[in-house]
Amino acid sequence: MDKQHFFGAAGETAFHPAALIMLVVCGVLIFALPRRYVFVPLLVAAILIPGQQKVMIGGLHFTLPRILLLLGWMRLLLVRIQAGRSGIRWTTLDSVFVAYCLSNAIMYSLLWGESGAVINRLGFLYNALGIYFFIRYFVRDTSDIRRVTTTFAWILIAVAVCMLNEQVTQRNVFSVFGGVPPVTEVRGDKLRSQGPFAHPLTAGTVGATLCPIMLGLCWHQRKKRKIAVAGSAACVAMALTSMSSTPVLALGAGLFALFLWPARRYLVWMRWGAVAALIVLHLVMKAPVWALIGRIDLTGSSSSYHRYQLVDQAIRRVGEWWVFGTRDTSSWGWDMWDTINSYVAAGTDGGLLTLILFVAIFAVAFHQLGAARRVWRSDFENTRRMWALSAMLFAHTVAFFGIGYFDQSSVPWYTGLALIGTAVSLKSPARQPAVQAELATPPASFSHATPSYEQFA
Repeated sequence: MDKQHFFGAAGETAFHPAALIMLVVCGVLIFALPRRYVFVPLLVAAILIPGQQKVMIGGLHFTLPRILLLLGWMRLLLVRIQAGRSGIRWTTLDSVFVAYCLSNAIMYSLLWGESGAVINRLGFLYNALGIYFFIRYFVRDTSDIRRVTTTFAWILIAVAVCMLNEQVTQRNVFSVFGGVPPVTEVRGDKLRSQGPFAHPLTAGTVGATLCPIMLGLCWHQRKKRKIAVAGSAACVAMALTSMSSTPVLALGAGLFALFLWPARRYLVWMRWGAVAALIVLHLVMKAPVWALIGRIDLTGSSSSYHRYQLVDQAIRRVGEWWVFGTRDTSSWGWDMWDTINSYVAAGTDGGLLTLILFVAIFAVAFHQLGAARRVWRSDFENTRRMWALSAMLFAHTVAFFGIGYFDQSSVPWYTGLALIGTAVSLKSPARQPAVQAELATPPASFSHATPSYEQFA
């Protein structure tokens, strides 16, 4: 294996004139727009421009989103210097996310022990922490959360139109930028639209995971109903035209979670019932319960058996990767080098600690969303917003069994987590001390003291 290529040090500067124009326009807008719209240029450029548009400086990749993120942080630092305040209310989710990112970077670097790996993980930290805290600082209240959702709606409408066009013409209009093929991929006699994304899987999954908050916007904001419905339709179109099982499953999971709203009082019983059902199935099935992953094929051409084997081999070979991870999984079986399951990848790239922290992100986020929903129970709109964010998170939970976010699909993931961080940190008018204390307390398996904060000016 060419390790430098694996670590991302290969390539050359490539910038389409249209991408360069967008970079200049979006860079100016980041400094010119009011605080509440600063994130819009970043999200638009990050999703619509393929990731192959980049500037190479030595072995470092500076993609268009990375350059805009740098400009965004310059804007943020200027605001902070003028305000002289910290800006966000720190939550347990923030701490767990930072811990996961650091564990991933440190363990991966120790695993490979090479400068290329360190550079690779510094890029990961720049993207993950940079986007997450950029959104956390600039998205401060419920109006900002609605604004982010509306921005995603407009972006996905444009992407969905182009992906539908691929189904008709078999041509990808985003290929003019480079980085995506001009002719749409065909597998099993089905066209797999991918738009500006590096793969149909990530294109469909972005639409699928954002669908719950689109419908949630329609659910609790009558004034935004038209754009919310259009955005929801775009999400469904993206998931279906990708012709991949993972996006369809994630879409179904998100919608299922969203429409459980009438049964929200029985959620604890449903969770334990699901756990009990899995245990019973594991006891009565000839194969382990995770073998059910291999039976899922919603498009007739899915590699679900590969996903099952990844989980099965990771469990059987835990001794190989639990400390720092493992450099090579190709010996696990045919095509096992492709750790497309994000939970398996968290372990093989960073060991058991990184996997635990990755799962902890979901545990803490669900816990804090539930606590926040009880804080806001007198406010029907905010209660439903917390539920929609929970449904979005559940869609990601399901999607990660069949995908890793390796292109601009990571931007909606980090942004969605940041929206949750902002939502659970908001103060409720109905000051309920017992539940407010619960918000600052992680699940029993984690302990963290939430520091004080000052409101961002």
